[in-house]
Amino acid sequence: MSTLFVLLAFRFYLCYDRYAFLETLLPGGCVNQDKYNALRINVGFLLHQSVGYKRKFEIDESFVQIESDLDVYDLFGDITFTRTSQGLYSQSDMTARTPLECVRCLSKYDQELTIEINDLFVHPPQKETDPLLSIPKSGIVDLTNLVREYLLLEIPIRPTCGVGCKGLCQICGKEQSEGQCDHPQTMIDPRFEVLHTLLSKA
Repeated sequence: MSTLFVLLAFRFYLCYDRYAFLETLLPGGCVNQDKYNALRINVGFLLHQSVGYKRKFEIDESFVQIESDLDVYDLFGDITFTRTSQGLYSQSDMTARTPLECVRCLSKYDQELTIEINDLFVHPPQKETDPLLSIPKSGIVDLTNLVREYLLLEIPIRPTCGVGCKGLCQICGKEQSEGQCDHPQTMIDPRFEVLHTLLSKA
């Protein structure tokens, strides 16, 4: 058994893809995702394919800390890269959950997020190309910051735990969805009646 055969067999074993043996002979050809970060994907082999060739990558992570201020749970979906004359066109649908605080009752809850990505990753990169949408020489695309931007756009400005949330009592602080408070309602200064009505609808 020649040394070359052993090296090729080992390369094939590392790539975890029985359909990609020939692709492993090309630069950036190991068809896999970073086991520590599913959003880091080796797409270098696609750059050696003809226009129209595509490959789908599955995303299924129970927890991803995208940034110190954004924790994401159950990130699920897939992303397909299609070879074009300008680079790789990406199409993706992903769902995730992130913990937020309700502006009405101040309780913690999980906000469902759904994002759709349709972007062109340019290769070779141009000076005016967005760094998030360019393919480096290594052939590894890191989607972390791009996914972060899409997720942040989906987070509501005034997050609420549910449509039926009534918020907290302005007098005792009890959550109003749990039932009526025991204390009598205090008189509202007529000058602030309109403001009180607006706050009760928030």
